[in-house]
Amino acid sequence: MTETVGPSSTHGAGAGPTARPSILLAAILLAVVVVPTGVSGTGVALPHIAGDLGSQPASLQWVVNAFNLTFAMFSLVAGSIADHVGRRRGLLLGGAVFAIAAVVSALAPSLLVLDVARALAGVGAAIIFACSGALLAITFSGKQATRAFALFGTAAGVGLGLGPSISSAAIALVGWSGIFWFNAVVIAVSLALVIASRVHDSPASESGRLDYRGAAVFAASLTLIIAGVAQSNTWGWSAPGTAVMIAAGIVLLGVFGWLQLHTTNPLLDLRLLRSPRLVGLLMVPVAGAVGFVTLLTYYPTFLSTVWELGSGAVGAVMLIMTVPVIVGPLVAGALHNRGVPEWVILGGSVVLFVIGAALLTRMGTTVNVAGLVVPFALLGLGFGLGVGLVDGQAIGSVPEEKSGMVSGLVSTVRLGSEAVVVAVFAGALTAGVGASVRHILPASMASDQQREIVDRVVTGETGHLDPAVSVDAVRTAFADGMVPLLWALTVVSAVLAAVIIALLVRRAPEVADDASASAPDLAEQDSNPRPDENRQQQPVQYSTTIERFDS
Repeated sequence: MTETVGPSSTHGAGAGPTARPSILLAAILLAVVVVPTGVSGTGVALPHIAGDLGSQPASLQWVVNAFNLTFAMFSLVAGSIADHVGRRRGLLLGGAVFAIAAVVSALAPSLLVLDVARALAGVGAAIIFACSGALLAITFSGKQATRAFALFGTAAGVGLGLGPSISSAAIALVGWSGIFWFNAVVIAVSLALVIASRVHDSPASESGRLDYRGAAVFAASLTLIIAGVAQSNTWGWSAPGTAVMIAAGIVLLGVFGWLQLHTTNPLLDLRLLRSPRLVGLLMVPVAGAVGFVTLLTYYPTFLSTVWELGSGAVGAVMLIMTVPVIVGPLVAGALHNRGVPEWVILGGSVVLFVIGAALLTRMGTTVNVAGLVVPFALLGLGFGLGVGLVDGQAIGSVPEEKSGMVSGLVSTVRLGSEAVVVAVFAGALTAGVGASVRHILPASMASDQQREIVDRVVTGETGHLDPAVSVDAVRTAFADGMVPLLWALTVVSAVLAAVIIALLVRRAPEVADDASASAPDLAEQDSNPRPDENRQQQPVQYSTTIERFDS
């Protein structure tokens, strides 16, 4: 199958006779497999890291949290870097940062050094994802673009779903540092392939500087909001510290919005968000955080506590949920190439969350792995259908000089929503399951002792409970406490599905002559192209769209 190189413009990817887009695609897929293992796989190494570098809980958790936070925080900034310095150069820069951070992590003599290295790896990961999506969008077009983004989503699904298995294998070979050496080696191979592909592009922004002020304000706002929500599980939602951090983050987010409206070269052009279609696309990863990531993170605790499955069995059962994530992007790409509207694919993907979460409410204390097959498969397929297709449609809906910006925006929304939603669900799990467990505890038990038991049950540490507490009663209480949470996920997912479908089916408004109508036009004009269309066949329309946006 012959690759079709993207639009020929001053900013597009080079399509010279020696360019090999297929090698570039392979390089990006390698990188996109590795990066998500930092999200799902590093946690496997924590017990081994604790044995060597110390088991301070706060410092140990930041091995994971530092990566997640900087990944989310720098994604939008990374998008602007891609547009300013060029996507290929940005990809090489991000890969180098990620590889260096991986080497430092593997050689870290202390938890502090490891935490700093993981934060640096998150920065590199943000740049890799932002530049990869933008580079694919300007290198491929038509059916080839859909195929490339389907593979992009599949690679991300492989990294996310098989991250724990990859990490376990690396740890078994060389210890906990193995996962970081694995990251460094694979990224080095990826960078070599990027260079070998000989695909080049030029910076999209010839004038103006990167919006450093906006970047600093946005990073501070996102850090405060995510940290505040995360700390609510320790401090409580009513604690002054929680309220101050979240409120300060929201205020700074408002300041960021004001700055973007009054900056010549903004980090995020807010006119883009006037497009209902783009907003609808951005809501899909939010729905994924609600309907999938929460259960991927916390349902294993249900399996180990209520069904008393061992760690190996839990990992095997969770594959029922994660394997469909790998298949989903290919299914979505095939459907889209056959002319199925994106609102059907993406709206339907969120409906699968609704059905899957509702079916899980039927799970009780009796082990029933067969009963998990349908709901888990629906949840994984729903998440997989949105990964890749959302990125391709969002990035492809704007002029290519904004491709890095939108790629970074998609990553920011995806990672930021996952961090916030998972933290909120953790608090709800503690409250809901905690209240259910307290009902079975002896009334004479001291409140501190009750709190300790609740904390241990919620985190799955039920091996050494107080002899006065029935393990069977705890299992039943945990299962009962999960049911309202699952119904809450069902309802929220249903609302999001309705909103997403409504936004994606809206037709583009008539194009106005003034600049205020330019953003809706640019994001709608490329909506749902026929499978055989590509931008090379429409040079006049594409250039007109850019001129309107710049007017």
